[in-house]
Amino acid sequence: MSLRGHGFVVLWSGLMPGYEREFDSWHTIEHMPERLGVPGFLRGRRYMRASSTSAHAMFILYEGAHSDTFRSPGLLARLNDPSEWTKRVQAGLTGFVRGPCRKLISLGDGVGGAIITLRLTRASGESETAHALLKAVPNIAQLHGVTSVHVGQHVPDRSFVETAETKLRPSDATSDFSFVVLVEGIGVSQLEQALPQAVAAVTDASPGPCEAGVYVLAYALDVAG
Repeated sequence: MSLRGHGFVVLWSGLMPGYEREFDSWHTIEHMPERLGVPGFLRGRRYMRASSTSAHAMFILYEGAHSDTFRSPGLLARLNDPSEWTKRVQAGLTGFVRGPCRKLISLGDGVGGAIITLRLTRASGESETAHALLKAVPNIAQLHGVTSVHVGQHVPDRSFVETAETKLRPSDATSDFSFVVLVEGIGVSQLEQALPQAVAAVTDASPGPCEAGVYVLAYALDVAG
C-alpha cells in the first residue's frame, strides 16, 4: 500500500532485557493512539526484529500529512508532557535512531507482513542520489515476495529543541542518515532472500554506509475516520 500523506518518520531502537512486555503494552494501548491523535498523523506501524539481520529490536513507522507534521506544535506539546508510563518505558530504549522524511516515491498495494529497512548515509550529492534511488525502485519491486517499495529523504531538524521526552532517551540517540528505503513483502523468509539484491540495488545508487534489517509487522493503526 502506498504510504499516506507526503511525509513519514522512521524510528529504530534497541530494548533492554525485561522491558519487552511493558513496551508491547505501552506502545499498543497508549503511545500509538496518542500519536495518531496529533493533527497530521495518518497511520502508525510497529515492527519487531525478525532475525539477526536486524541491529535494532524494533522499527516504527508513522505516516503523516507532510514532514513538518513530526515537528509540529501539536507533537511538541505531547513530547513536553510525557505520561508516567512513557517515562518508565523510555528508560529501556537503546541505540535510538529517529528522523522525519520527505516521501520521494511510494509504489505498491496492500500492507506486507514484513519489511526491509535500508538506512543510507551520504555526505554530499543528495539530488543525484535521490534520482539514482528512484531509478532502482522498479527493480526492487520486482523481487520475489515484494509488495511495495518506499523511498524517503531525511529532513534534518536544524532548529531541534530538546523536549521533556527526548531528555528521557539514551545519550546514544542519533538521526545520522540521508535516505531510507523501505521494502514491504509477504513474509520474513521472502524478504531475507531478497535482502542481498535490495542492498546491492541501493548501494549501487548510493555508495556508502547502509544499515539493513528485516522486521515483522506486530501492530498497525490508522487515524479514525
